[in-house]
Amino acid sequence: MKPKQIVCAIALLMPASPVFSNADVIADQLPAKTSERNQFDTQCELDGIISETSGYINLTTLKYFGTSIAIQVYDAGEGDAKQALCDSLATIKRLHQQGSDYQTYDGVVNIRSINNAPTEVHKIDPELTELIQAGIDWHRISKGYFNIAVGPVVQQWRQKRNACAEPEAADNGCSLPSPQAIENASKYTDISKINLDVDANTVTLGEGMSLDLGGIAKGWMAEKVKDQLVAAGMRSFVINAGGNIRHWGRHPQGRAFVTAIEDPVCKKYDFQPSQCQQLEGQFHEIVAGENLTIVSSGNYLKYYRVGDKEYHHIINPNTGYPKTEGVSVSVVMNDQHIYADVLSTTLFLMPMKEAMDMAESIPYLEAVWYLDEQGNKVSTSGFEKYQIEMN
Repeated sequence: MKPKQIVCAIALLMPASPVFSNADVIADQLPAKTSERNQFDTQCELDGIISETSGYINLTTLKYFGTSIAIQVYDAGEGDAKQALCDSLATIKRLHQQGSDYQTYDGVVNIRSINNAPTEVHKIDPELTELIQAGIDWHRISKGYFNIAVGPVVQQWRQKRNACAEPEAADNGCSLPSPQAIENASKYTDISKINLDVDANTVTLGEGMSLDLGGIAKGWMAEKVKDQLVAAGMRSFVINAGGNIRHWGRHPQGRAFVTAIEDPVCKKYDFQPSQCQQLEGQFHEIVAGENLTIVSSGNYLKYYRVGDKEYHHIINPNTGYPKTEGVSVSVVMNDQHIYADVLSTTLFLMPMKEAMDMAESIPYLEAVWYLDEQGNKVSTSGFEKYQIEMN
């Protein structure tokens, strides 16, 4: 592929300007009385930015799911793109509040509410019931490599990482959770002790348990937003939820959308290595296809150092520790998109042969593994149908 075409692919998925940093300043400039429609638009302005540029209408928000979320609508059909994006922002906000394990919200029973009082009976939204049930099902399918009950162990690692002043620096004084702490926390990760009533929409956990939906929530949100946009009449759009890419329809040029998958080593080292100086070197794969989801999981973004070793944030529930081999895996899916996060996490944590066997058995998935910092890779047998040559 020519460099100019790659630039187009990058621009396609780049978020727009950041959200306003001071909502009070905006509020001071609002008229005293507004119509119901304008009030809704005002909430959009407080939570994100909707802008129009040549070729598409863009929504960007930095407030939800701990990442940047951008949506570009290229063809709105007979629908109202700005209203559809405003509605999407409301969907993102609602799902963020339900799935958050960081804070509670007025009038919402969410994951933090459940974790704060695990043995109580919690009445939850049917959407959250659906998500928790999916997490339970995937624990079985993944042979334990995906576990939404791993929260107590994740908290042990998160506390140590957050205590570091400079997590990525050498000789930073950072420390590991003790083996005893990991062993004790692991006692509270038995997923069979999640008592979920899918008819009554209630959930109760065993004592000391806590849920962590970090490996499933973004994919869930992206697919819910896709459904909402399609229902609103949008014919062509791209959702970028912190690197989770979801395409719908075709590019205005009449072709499939193109996604450039960032080279994880370039990203980790801030594009300083020599191979990252040229545009082509900054991406290790370029893929194209219709109505796809592309998601990557790896050890190169969130990690901290203890001595001369790095410890990343993706914890293997079967061991209580981060996996030591591999750099990243990227999955490309043309169906069951809501589980892209789950599958990328699972395939990253599994031993290579087991991961490859699982990936090859799933008809709607192809994957590529970035094995080491030397750039060695392997992929599923059908991955090439999505590949575009970079040279």
